[in-house]
Amino acid sequence: MGRRIFINLVVAFIFAILVFSFYGCQNNGGSIVAEVEGQKITQEELNKELNNQYGMEVLQNLITQKLILLEAKKKNISVTDKEIDQEIEKVAMNLGGMDKLREQVKNRGISFESYKEKLKLDILLRKLIISDLTDDEVKVFYENNKQGLPLVEVSFIMVPDKNLADSIVKSLKGGGDFTKLAETYSQDPISKDTKGYVGFLARYDISRNSPSFKTLEDAIFRSPKKGDITGPIEVNYNNQKFYYIVKYHNVLNSYDEVKPKIQELLAQQKVQEYIQKLRKNANIKVNYGQKDEKKENK
Repeated sequence: MGRRIFINLVVAFIFAILVFSFYGCQNNGGSIVAEVEGQKITQEELNKELNNQYGMEVLQNLITQKLILLEAKKKNISVTDKEIDQEIEKVAMNLGGMDKLREQVKNRGISFESYKEKLKLDILLRKLIISDLTDDEVKVFYENNKQGLPLVEVSFIMVPDKNLADSIVKSLKGGGDFTKLAETYSQDPISKDTKGYVGFLARYDISRNSPSFKTLEDAIFRSPKKGDITGPIEVNYNNQKFYYIVKYHNVLNSYDEVKPKIQELLAQQKVQEYIQKLRKNANIKVNYGQKDEKKENK
């Protein structure tokens, strides 16, 4: 129940968009996409190679997308622009800001609008899976994991100098911007590239992975309160001292507070199972590749 984010559920969907963006250029099959020592590579050659290497894989992803859309329509489940914007904000926060998100999308070779369509599909899939969850499933998970509560959504600033840590705390008490101070000073390997943002943590998440940081974990979970800032917290690691300053964005404890996070986590765990169920119950006819097979058999 710790820092697990329901982002990029089906990475292959982006791959499908990428590949079929090339296929969309079929009308310009004779256009030149590259030249090597004067030898031209045409769009038609590229399309053919993409089709040979990835055609079936992309087709299967498109079938899955179609099944998700049809199931959502049948269940009257939709996604609003506001929900997409909220998802984008979450992704951007975990990457260190909107600029970094846009840069990552650009590096993948797709437009931001295509990326938003992919997020819309992810949200639809999540909603569909959650709609199938029973109250008993959610309650059982809560009972089995409530020793890890509360869930805290936090940001960190970590510095190796006590005087600097005290100075940062003083600045924060005077109204300083936590994000800007984290961006400027923090050396925490988890959050230095996300302007201090760590995400949701459950009790024992830190010590389970890094027993040396149990001091930090104990301090974080001693008396968490939304909006509070605590620190500096001294941590000894490999004969070095580090000082953490923690900001609480959210604190979830009761069943009703934690339920949405549990639903998201269970949905994440059931993605492949749910997709397989959709495919099993659907009437799917695949004609792709049959003509080529017939030619080869002649």
